[in-house]
Amino acid sequence: MPTSTEAVVRRSTLMAAGHSNYSVAVRCRPDGPWQQLLPGVLLLKSGPPTRRQRLKAAVLYAGPEAQITGVESLRAHGLHAFDTNDLHLLIPSTRRLSSRDYVRVERTSRMPRARNIRGLSFAPPYRAAVDAARNLRDPTEQRALLYAPMDAGLCTIDQIRAEIDAGAQRGTATLRAMLDEAMPPPLVNTVPQGWAKRVISEAPIPRPEWHVPIHTEAGEAVGVADAWWDAVGLAWDFGNQRDNCARQRHEAFSRAGVVVVRTDVSELRGNTDGVILALARGYYNAANRPRPTVHVTA
Repeated sequence: MPTSTEAVVRRSTLMAAGHSNYSVAVRCRPDGPWQQLLPGVLLLKSGPPTRRQRLKAAVLYAGPEAQITGVESLRAHGLHAFDTNDLHLLIPSTRRLSSRDYVRVERTSRMPRARNIRGLSFAPPYRAAVDAARNLRDPTEQRALLYAPMDAGLCTIDQIRAEIDAGAQRGTATLRAMLDEAMPPPLVNTVPQGWAKRVISEAPIPRPEWHVPIHTEAGEAVGVADAWWDAVGLAWDFGNQRDNCARQRHEAFSRAGVVVVRTDVSELRGNTDGVILALARGYYNAANRPRPTVHVTA
C-alpha cells in the first residue's frame, strides 16, 4: 500500500487487498474520498494531486520500465524548468500503451540508463533536455531547455549533440542549428562552471558574474576571471588549472591588486565545504583592502 504522503495505488493492488470493484467505484464517486488519476491508478484522497502524486501515478500507469523525461526530469535533477501540465514518459518500443490525460507516452528503442531519484526513474539530463526542446516551437524556450543542463554541469555539449544525432530526427533541425551557433564564453567550460554555481549557491557571499574580462584603467588586459565580484575586486579561478597560462593569469591578477581564489576541479566536485571556506576568506580579504583600479569589459 502507498505511504500516506503519496496515497497513489493501482486498482489491482486494492483488489488483491480485498476491495471489490463496487467498493472502489463508490469511493471514487465525485463526492467520494478517492479519485482515479489515470486508468487503473487511484489517489486515495480527495482534492488536487501533488506534483509527486501525478508523477507516481504516471509511472504506475506506464509500468516499471517507464522513465520520466522532458521538463519533469530536468526538474528532478534540480533545474528550474518552466511549469507544464503535460508529463512525458519513455517506454520500450516493444510495449503497447496509449497516451492518456496528462501523460504523453513515447515508445523508443533507445531507452537510456535511468536515474533513480527519490524512488522514481528519470531519463538522464541530456536525454531529457533534447526530449523537452524538440517538442517545443518557441526558440527561446528550446534554447533555454537545451542549454540548462550544460550550464548546470549535468552534461556536456557533446552528450547533447550525440543524443540529437542518435534519436528521432523529426523536430531536431532547429536544435542542431542552436548547437552550431557561436557559444558565448560562459558555455566554454560549462561543466566546471556548473559545479562552481552549485558551490556558490551554498556560500555566504554575494553571487558573482561569470567569465568576466578584466582590464586596467589604462585598458591593458589583465585576464578573464572565471567568476568575479566587482564590488570588492575578487576573482575566482577554477576549471583552467591545467592550462599553461594559469600561473601567468594568477600573477597578472595579483599585480593588478586583485585577490584571487584558485580552486582545482577535483575540489569543486569533492570538497564543497573547503571551497566555500576559501571563497569566504577571499571575499573578506578583498572587502578589507582598497578595491583595485580595474574595470570589467563586456
